[in-house]
Amino acid sequence: MSYCRFISGDVYMYPDVRGGITCCACRLADKVKTIFTPGALEELPEDDPRREWAANICTKCKDGCDACMMYGNMHFETYEEALKHLEEHKAAGHKVPSYAFEGIKRDMEERRPLKPLLCKCGAIACVFSFDKPPMCMDCALKEDE
Repeated sequence: MSYCRFISGDVYMYPDVRGGITCCACRLADKVKTIFTPGALEELPEDDPRREWAANICTKCKDGCDACMMYGNMHFETYEEALKHLEEHKAAGHKVPSYAFEGIKRDMEERRPLKPLLCKCGAIACVFSFDKPPMCMDCALKEDE
């Protein structure tokens, strides 16, 4: 579960399945190019299905603007780093719900590990359900066959 989401503030922060904590589309991060930034499609393999989105490429710029770029993610290896980062958001005038701080502190007190969540095969898990253990996409697809 996330510590906070954009619906209740200016921050979306969650424990990452790859380990650590991520501040998603962080307003304190640099802006990064997206699939809609001119030239981005050329960097994708020919068989990448995102090439179908070519009709949505930004027409306002040649190399990135507010319409086709977004804030990048910031990643933290410790709870302390994540708490400090939330304080930086508050100092910048961003709305950060108090329960975000409380959730991180609770996980820190409970000594919840910030390790990657792994599939039985050892790959990072990305498929979750209530009745099965976490799995990577390859194992989930094999199980569905």
